[in-house]
Amino acid sequence: MPVYPSVRDHGVELCERAGYEIEPTDDRRRPPVVAAPTRDAVGLVDPEDPRPVAVEPLTEADVGPAGLVPRFADAVREGRDCLFVVPSTESTGTTLTQVVATVLGEPACVADDGPDGRHFYKGPDRVPLSDGSYACARAATADLQWREVPVGEERPRLELGVGTEVVAVFESIDDLAAPPRHAFQHAYRRADDGRFEVTAQGEVVERFSGPTAMRHEGYAPVPMPLVPEHLFPEAADLGRWAVCQPDGGQQVLTAAGLHAWS
Repeated sequence: MPVYPSVRDHGVELCERAGYEIEPTDDRRRPPVVAAPTRDAVGLVDPEDPRPVAVEPLTEADVGPAGLVPRFADAVREGRDCLFVVPSTESTGTTLTQVVATVLGEPACVADDGPDGRHFYKGPDRVPLSDGSYACARAATADLQWREVPVGEERPRLELGVGTEVVAVFESIDDLAAPPRHAFQHAYRRADDGRFEVTAQGEVVERFSGPTAMRHEGYAPVPMPLVPEHLFPEAADLGRWAVCQPDGGQQVLTAAGLHAWS
């Protein structure tokens, strides 16, 4: 789904109004626009601390954890603030700017962080297994939930759940770096003929023409959780983001609140 030029251009206009110089990049790369503050610039995220800005124009489909958090992490690793520009649309009464603020605001980049541990957002990547296959589960993707569970004084363990059922357990989030095949009951792989094979206990239990057919029959690829410490540099400031939309005029919403340029 292409980004509307008006969405990208609105972010560029705001940066220029705030005293930034625009440095377009290759359209096939991210971010498509980088803005560098001049001596007289006013910071887009923090008015008193102007930093280079990655301008990230989004489609409506991008406005969710899987689209936002990796883009934000890329900007932070490059030492840039991140300006998200969203289309001027609403979904079930919620503006897309509010969705961005919910995902990136406190608790930053996680679905929940309370006494019972963190609940992680699902990312765009799949979970690769030690035998070259990928994890899958007999559930809808929307029903899969990655969560930490406190274990006394030790590091919390990581669980993948479907409702109250636990379908995979790891001693910690770090174990997802190279999970063994036996960590999941089901996995899938592409066979030599191009079809997708779902396996359990070393045996092929189903064969499908592709991932859509696999999902239709109740097997969902397991998405990798978005874990902040795996994505961001240590001690990174996760408040260095802003979001705007063309219908919002000169208003920009940041972690500190709403501000605008005249």
